[in-house]
Amino acid sequence: MSRFWDFELPTRIQFGRGGLRKIGETVRPLGSSALLVGYREQAALTEIYRRATVSLEKAGVAVSHFGIDPEPGAESIEAGAAAANECGIDVIVALGGGSAIDAAKGIAALARSGGNLWQYTVGAAGAASVTAALPIVAVPTTAGTGSEVSPVAVFTFHGVGSHPDLPLKGTISSPFLYPRIAVVDPDLSVGSPPQLTARCGADALGHAIEARISRRADPISSTLACRAVALIYRNLRRAVDDPSDPAPREHLALAATLAGAAFSAAGVGVNHALAHALGAVLGTPHGEAVGVGTPIHLRFNAERCLGEYAELADCCGIQGSTEEARASHFVDEMSGLLRSVGLPDKLDAPPDAPGDLIERLVANAIESSAVVLPFNPRKVDRESLAVLFREILRTH
Repeated sequence: MSRFWDFELPTRIQFGRGGLRKIGETVRPLGSSALLVGYREQAALTEIYRRATVSLEKAGVAVSHFGIDPEPGAESIEAGAAAANECGIDVIVALGGGSAIDAAKGIAALARSGGNLWQYTVGAAGAASVTAALPIVAVPTTAGTGSEVSPVAVFTFHGVGSHPDLPLKGTISSPFLYPRIAVVDPDLSVGSPPQLTARCGADALGHAIEARISRRADPISSTLACRAVALIYRNLRRAVDDPSDPAPREHLALAATLAGAAFSAAGVGVNHALAHALGAVLGTPHGEAVGVGTPIHLRFNAERCLGEYAELADCCGIQGSTEEARASHFVDEMSGLLRSVGLPDKLDAPPDAPGDLIERLVANAIESSAVVLPFNPRKVDRESLAVLFREILRTH
């Protein structure tokens, strides 16, 4: 534990089943006109968007809509900010998974701070700070990213970095991006497809584990992270096996929010660097990439994290006669959990992959995650990243 630490969570959290019904009265004190940011292809969320719109309008909030694609490009965020300004929007309401909430954060920032997303991206040359943003109300429909309580947002950029021919995941971070209010309604994820539930759970599990073993971990973030890991360990398989059961959804929604608060303070590590590169270069869904990388990064960091792994095992009720045994069993149990919900243990490299694929992935991971890599408990360099990517990828 560091000698000095700092923890902040300015987001007000409204947690409970049926919380969406009160979204209108929640938003109204923040303004009389809202931009509802959701997915362009609404699919199973159509009724949820309708209910949110009705509640907002009933409370006297004029509603405009802006649709995004999953993992939206930076260009669409700039279009959303322009729409917010044209409509005289007072508050941004994000309704969806992590992509929708991150998009809302980007729109809120550009609507008030101006410019484009790249100029605020962490690690970009001459990066500026977000100086203002519209207030955000985040309503997650999945239990994964924890973006509803974090000050960060991740976007896909094109034509930037040392390999402009490849997409690059970039992060903006600012205290202004904390949502004012998070409405966490576990009912919104009931019925989610098993594959989506598994991927979101893996993302939240990655956040929690990486936050607990981070060099920046503090007593509060560690407590939140341990609780999140235990909740996911006990409930993810139940939610995947029975999508209609609301009981595990409540635990997973809480876990994702706790993990979001934990990593907001402590940061993430090498596993998310790997996942960002796999998503950008190969198009791997983020939660799947995190799930594949979790056992691999746990083994990579094991020599530095014996006590932390044993503590996480204790939180989960994983037994062992010694600290070493509990730590080892924790790694095995996490790997078994992720496999049991249908996530793969390796990813297939494309048959037409270039000969320098590993080098491209390494460069992409460093550029997208240079700020967080030092938080990893074991030193990460180009050579170790290459080894980890080779463990993840199954070549033909």
